[in-house]
Amino acid sequence: MKQLSSFFLSLILSGPILANPVEELEPVGSATLKVLFWSIYSSTLYTDDGIYTGIEPDLALQITYRRRISKIDLLDRTEEEWENTSRNQRSWKGWLTQLDKILPDVERGDVLVLRVSNSLASQFFFNNSLIGTIEDQDFTKDFLALWLSERSSYPKLRNKLVNGAVIIPFLTNFKSRSHAAASIRTGGKPPLSLLGRSLL
Repeated sequence: MKQLSSFFLSLILSGPILANPVEELEPVGSATLKVLFWSIYSSTLYTDDGIYTGIEPDLALQITYRRRISKIDLLDRTEEEWENTSRNQRSWKGWLTQLDKILPDVERGDVLVLRVSNSLASQFFFNNSLIGTIEDQDFTKDFLALWLSERSSYPKLRNKLVNGAVIIPFLTNFKSRSHAAASIRTGGKPPLSLLGRSLL
């Protein structure tokens, strides 16, 4: 019995504990990025209730890679995209340095997840292992903007990910949906457009 206990203890101490970072979340939308005939990655956006209203705790973006991509290419592409979506140019160098320490080379089938913490930090999971955290709200917003901003290079992909969400700017000033719902006086049920879904 003592030998068995020692065996399991060694397994725990020998590596990271695996956990599915999106297990208790609800999917908002999914999309696949394709270039010509090649699939680059598939992506799914998650929130706690399956509705996207902006960057908030427990939002997660999951990316499943369909081909090998080096870390250098990931970083270069991130910097290129920030030229379109970010206004925090002075912060890019520091952010890229932190990403260089976190992101790995990816192979076909690898899964990378960014999950937003309660403090709006970015928690990175690679194949269900936590590989790093960046404690910067501006980074979280700017990094996720690569996929979720209306200035994204792939607007069709963005629209599928957010499921047609239309973000109302003033809602981002509230700490929760319940505050927003109370403020617009709709009997406790805010209209779908104000919750982030477009009316089709």
